[in-house]
Amino acid sequence: MLTIKNYLNFNIIIGITLALIPLSAHAKNDKSLTTMEIRTLQTREFPNLSSSQAYQIALSTFQDLGFIITETSPAMGLIAANQTHPDLNQVILATLTLSSKNDSVHTIIARLSLSAYPLYNGEEGANLNGGPPRQSEIIRSPVTYQQFFDAFSYSLSLHQNYTSR
Repeated sequence: MLTIKNYLNFNIIIGITLALIPLSAHAKNDKSLTTMEIRTLQTREFPNLSSSQAYQIALSTFQDLGFIITETSPAMGLIAANQTHPDLNQVILATLTLSSKNDSVHTIIARLSLSAYPLYNGEEGANLNGGPPRQSEIIRSPVTYQQFFDAFSYSLSLHQNYTSR
């Protein structure tokens, strides 16, 4: 029998597991994707959700995934965050915008933009591998976007289960 205490312990274990698994920045980028296909990867809709709930869930999701929040604007529905991968000499920059869709179901449109750029040693603008300075690249890996939205959906379901009690 699943009691509330066991349910909460299970959720804590899942949350810790999510925190230990960074986004797959090194997943193979699909260079053949069109702009429209990339936009489709970046966008999800969530019905029956208020803007403030979506914003709080998004902040929690970024933190659970090991991102550092660098900029927020609740009024604009904007969250910017980054995640450092020293082993890959890479920083992932994430920008999430949340907007309300004008419908009767209170749908939130979440649009996530991910890009990666090399780490720098702070000297003469060269990255750690001695390459040219700061060349960011849009992440085109469907796996990376799916990981974030899976974590967001999981956090959303936890929130809905917790508030429905």
